Amino acid sequence: MNFPFISIKKFKKLFTQSNENLNGINFFRIGVFLLPSAFSISTIFLIIALIINTRSKKINFFQDYYNYPLFLSGILILITAISNFFLNNQIPDMRFENKIQFLLDIANWIPFFYIFSSIGNYLSNTKLRKEFSILLISGSFPIFISGFYQFFLFKFNMPISLSGPYRLFNGLITWYQYSIKPLGELGVTSIFNNPNYLGCWLLILLPFSIFLSIQKYEKRYQKIFALSFLISIVILTVLSKSRAALGLLVLSIPATFEMSLLITILFLLFFLFSNLLIIFFANTDYQSSIQQLIPEQIINDFSQQKLLENPSRELRSDIWSSAINFIKLKPLFGVGAGLFPLVYISKNELTLELNNWVGHTHNLFLELAFNYGLILASIIIFFILFLIIKSFIVIRFNKLKVCNSITNFNRAWWASTILLVASQLVDVQYYDGRISIVFWILLSGLRAIIKEGYIV
Repeated sequence: MNFPFISIKKFKKLFTQSNENLNGINFFRIGVFLLPSAFSISTIFLIIALIINTRSKKINFFQDYYNYPLFLSGILILITAISNFFLNNQIPDMRFENKIQFLLDIANWIPFFYIFSSIGNYLSNTKLRKEFSILLISGSFPIFISGFYQFFLFKFNMPISLSGPYRLFNGLITWYQYSIKPLGELGVTSIFNNPNYLGCWLLILLPFSIFLSIQKYEKRYQKIFALSFLISIVILTVLSKSRAALGLLVLSIPATFEMSLLITILFLLFFLFSNLLIIFFANTDYQSSIQQLIPEQIINDFSQQKLLENPSRELRSDIWSSAINFIKLKPLFGVGAGLFPLVYISKNELTLELNNWVGHTHNLFLELAFNYGLILASIIIFFILFLIIKSFIVIRFNKLKVCNSITNFNRAWWASTILLVASQLVDVQYYDGRISIVFWILLSGLRAIIKEGYIV
């Protein structure tokens, strides 16, 4: 089964042809297609799809044991959030807007547990998962247009008035696309409000794009288009200057193609050597000689002045060590959602003096442990690891008994999940709604791959 870039005519058939009588699937497809560029409208379609699917299929959530860890997690989140709202005394005279964050953070988790539990029918086989990836990639084209346009404005010193944010329908749709500062301290953000969010989204698309680029096509322009899309992802990742995305970029190939440990190590060594080489040139008289190959803004990021500017914060070590120390204060049920920036500033005079705002722990699992305790964090960690490991076994030993093309696509799905989860270890892009939705959809896809493997 090939998976080429489809024609416009075939793309339209995704919405006009029903798959296996799945009620609400067209609402789901529209929601996925709009997710990258029109998040608020997308969520409306996705909610309608999930409600229709749940009602029509009469889903019994308790029959699927994959839902049990999420049931338990949801109960713990509710209990912890409510108890923190009424009983938390970590900060004297806490304002109401801080206390209400305990309850608001519930929306970052429990609705997404529902997405994981109820969306399985829309991902139950490889054909449906391929359709999802086509829609996600197609809907992401505005991100590329916006990103390159943003860099064009910066490169040619265009007026700031041409930059974002752009808002439609009173802010229902917002494309941030901020003006890049003159020295390029931050990279391209595209429609996101942070370059790390853009980098994370590109990592999600990267394994699917690698898969597309190695497919056989009847027409040459399709192959050129697939390769151009892959190159665009790499270029835009570099322009984002997201260290997390750049670091994981090198792992995308061995993760997607399931290469041996030796080849993976060689990729890592190449990445390390490249970084050391850039650092060397950026801090010697040879700097001007590589500016033709590497943008000046990236070279500046590797200069001695930049590397020595609050290095513990840039390397996350100070943030992580502080988070661990705070977790020790209330290890079982956490300190409380939304309190990390307040506690971090109150305990760190240097941060207060430099006015360096730290909004979260920069590690999703430390974030869970800080907000809700080690019990909940452990449940979520082991649940995700279980899905990753078990789906890897199904794909690696071809328990689906399928052709190489389908196996390679499932590897791309697995690799996309791995890169997304790995990116949460050095940042928490999860708090962007688009990324959190895809996070749980990809995990639900792994569950579908496991179920296919053990049914066959």
